[in-house]
This record gives sequence, structure tokens and C-alpha cells, in this order.
Amino acid sequence: MKHVCSLSSQWRDICYVKFNLYSTVLLFCLILSSPLFAFNQYCDVSIAKSHVSLGYASLEKAQLGMDSTGAGVAIKTAEANFAWLVSSEPAHSLSLSFDALYTIMNFDLITPMTNGHLHTWGLSLTASHKKDGAEILYNVTPAISISSNALKNPELINNESLQLKTSLIYKKNLPRKLAWVFGFMSDYRFGDYRLYPLAGVCWQPAQDWLLQLALPDFSIHKTFSSGISLTLYTAPKGNKWQVFSRDMQRNSELTYNSIVTGITAQWSITPAVELSLDFEKQTSREFSIVLDDNSLLEPNAGSSMALSLTGTILF
Repeated sequence: MKHVCSLSSQWRDICYVKFNLYSTVLLFCLILSSPLFAFNQYCDVSIAKSHVSLGYASLEKAQLGMDSTGAGVAIKTAEANFAWLVSSEPAHSLSLSFDALYTIMNFDLITPMTNGHLHTWGLSLTASHKKDGAEILYNVTPAISISSNALKNPELINNESLQLKTSLIYKKNLPRKLAWVFGFMSDYRFGDYRLYPLAGVCWQPAQDWLLQLALPDFSIHKTFSSGISLTLYTAPKGNKWQVFSRDMQRNSELTYNSIVTGITAQWSITPAVELSLDFEKQTSREFSIVLDDNSLLEPNAGSSMALSLTGTILF
């Protein structure tokens, strides 16, 4: 097991004050409610307007592959995002955003080291540059990903709780409404931290269609005149958290990853208000969990359906 790094009492007091401030900001975002997509968009690399959004998802219970013990897991998530478009010029744009993801994993018949209440908070910097039919978009997101009891005891937070997500996307327009994209990303969608390439082709056969024929995120987008759009997608999904035992004496890593396939219906009710409903199926689900007795468990889980709702206010 990894040891918990303690902080000085003076720094602990500072962390406690900052934690209360962050809690207030997060509560503000949750009260207020760009959908929080389960996939990455390479073909539409324009930076979104300033907005506040809130999403909630529930993933049905599924059995864990553990020699017919009957153990299972159900997952619920709540996600908030506040984005500020700092500048928007024809040749370049810049935005800052605060993202908060709250995940609850309810396990049956097993006792993980953590209570299953998990948090990931990130501060994201996104910028784009356009020139001669080409566009470059890059993103840097430092984050913290921990169990809920560490938020109540900020002195437990250490460098193993920190994350760094990055992406660099290059898009070049071609004739016949085609474009090709390539780049790289680094994040935790495969459970452990990984740097991986992205590549594909964008095709817009008509004004209201956009096909992202790319890996690892594939999507088909259709816009209707009534302000409704549909998106069919498939992509990897996952995360890693630093979790702590109930007595705060032990810590370990919890990872989860899956392949998701879904369809999203987005409705622009007014120019400033949007709603998004998402039906998603998760397959190839894998966990890595340390139990309360310090044993490591790495089970698979059966496929599950998820339903999510997102609300957005643009300003």
C-alpha cells in the first residue's frame, strides 16, 4: 500500500478554507445547471460559448464476474461544468472552465476500501488557432481525483491524487466538404493514465450532417430545423481515483473503464437554454479495486444501460 502524505497544520488550515470555497463554487454550479458529452469531438473543434451546465446519469446494476458470487455494482454520476469564453477572434479563441464529476459506485457483496463516493475536479484551459484552412486546438486540464473522505480531510491529498489531461488536435479542410484530423490525447479513459493517438476523417455530406469517422471517438451528428439534433457515438470511457480507507490510514487506486455506445438527443429550447437526453450502453467494463482486507480485485462487469440528462444555460 502507498503511504498517505500529511501536510503541516498551517497548510491544512489553508486547504480547509480553500475546500470551503471550492464547495461553494460547486454548489453554485449544481444549483444553476454545452452538454457534457461522453465522447470527444474532433471534427467540430470550435470552442463553446460561456455556459453553465449540469448533468446526471444513472447506470443500471450489473453483476461482477467473480465466480458466481452474485456481487454487483450500480453507478450514478453528477457532473457540473462552468466555462468562460475569455476571447473569441476569427483566428484564435481561448476559454477556461471548471469541471466537477461526482461518482457513486454501489457494490453488493464486496467491501471496497473506499465508500464508493468519488470526486474529480479539473480546471481546463482550451485554445484554438485557425490559418489557411487548418485549425489547431489544444487543451490542458490539471485535476484532482479522490474519494469523498479526502475532501473532508484535505491534509490527505497528495501528488498521487493529481491528474493531468491533455489533447492536441490538428484539423485540415479538404475539397468535397472533407477534412482530416490527427493528434494525441492523454487521460484516464482507459483506467490508468495513457498517452494515445487520434486520427480520422470528417465528412459533411450536407449542411445538417457531420460524420466523425475517427478513432477512438466515432460519431454521426444530424441537426433538424426544429432546434433538435441527434448524435450516435461510440468511445472509450473511464477514470482513476485515489481512495482512502474509512480510518484514513490506508490509500489505494480505484480504476474503471468501458466502451460506450449511445445516442444523444439535444434540444435548443431558446438561444440560451439547452437540454440533452442520452441513452448509453457500456460494454467491456473493467474494475481494479482494493478491498477492505487489502486484497486486490480486478473483475469484469456485465453490460449496462445508462440514462443521463443534461441542462445548459448559455451566456
